[in-house]
Amino acid sequence: MAESFAQPILSNHQLTKLKEHKYASINNAFLDPYMNHFWLWLVQRVPAWIHPNTLTVGGLVVNALTTLILIYYSPDAKTPAPTWTYFLCGLGIFIYQTLDALDGKHARRTNTSSPLGELFDHGCDALSTMLVTVGVCVTVNLGTDIWWLCFYAFSAEAVFYLAHWQTYVTGTLQFGKFDVTELQFACIFCHLLSTVGGAEFWTAPLPVVNVMPQTFTIWFMVIGVLGSVFLKASIILKGGPGRNGSAVGNMSILSPLFPLAFVLYSAYYVFTRSPETVAEHPLLFVFAFGVVMSKITDRLVIAHMTQNEMKLLDSAYIVPLVMMGRIYWGAFPWIPDHIFLWALLV
Repeated sequence: MAESFAQPILSNHQLTKLKEHKYASINNAFLDPYMNHFWLWLVQRVPAWIHPNTLTVGGLVVNALTTLILIYYSPDAKTPAPTWTYFLCGLGIFIYQTLDALDGKHARRTNTSSPLGELFDHGCDALSTMLVTVGVCVTVNLGTDIWWLCFYAFSAEAVFYLAHWQTYVTGTLQFGKFDVTELQFACIFCHLLSTVGGAEFWTAPLPVVNVMPQTFTIWFMVIGVLGSVFLKASIILKGGPGRNGSAVGNMSILSPLFPLAFVLYSAYYVFTRSPETVAEHPLLFVFAFGVVMSKITDRLVIAHMTQNEMKLLDSAYIVPLVMMGRIYWGAFPWIPDHIFLWALLV
């Protein structure tokens, strides 16, 4: 038993593939060419002694702190928060966006690029996606409709997973015309609107059209999610450069399906079978399953970079399985469901 715990996380074959990995991307984003002027100017002013991973962690920490401050004042995503917290959250996204754009450029500038740095960057991005999403849910008052709050949060994380699934299949990370940078600026814009108009702005019908801004945001989100899912799924199903259309390294293009389906189904099961828990702790619910989504996304990135099949089993599934079993059989009724949600965060 002790020997099984002592085994390396990655096999020698995976470590070899990781060392051989080369980052490849196609960037068609509309705003990136314009923002690149600012990023290239700024990276020249970053001291060479600062490690690129420091920039990566710095962006994540700023994003986390500003989002948590907003959540502190609006833990149910519908209580109005001080307007300065919305501005702070938008500023946090901009700082995170900037540092995330600089880390790779700084690494190439200082000759410190490495596959581990790329892996670390994607891991931080997975967590930041969850943080940015939750922050926007709070700022647009989505706590007034828990279903849409959960749909928005899990859709954003699922699209991020699909982007890396696409990379897993093709070997290239692809950015569309309206992608990460554009979405981040849209989130910043939402925070600025709350800064000026307050939380009530989102639920006050607009003149002439008599539609709430929150409704416009929801439909913008739905259309964007459907478009992203269709585009990325079509690329995935076309197959990769491997044998008989398999992924890079002759891996199955469908192996990442089970982890995504399991997490989304388990979240849906808890949402529908224990609605009172989700209603009382909506952001805890989103954060808890968001952490699981982040972990399986990291697993997918590792599988891509090491050209290895995505593992179907993971310790992150234990608590969701226990929660579903508990709800189904009515076991341990003295333990509140939100305790299990806190366990997911650990």
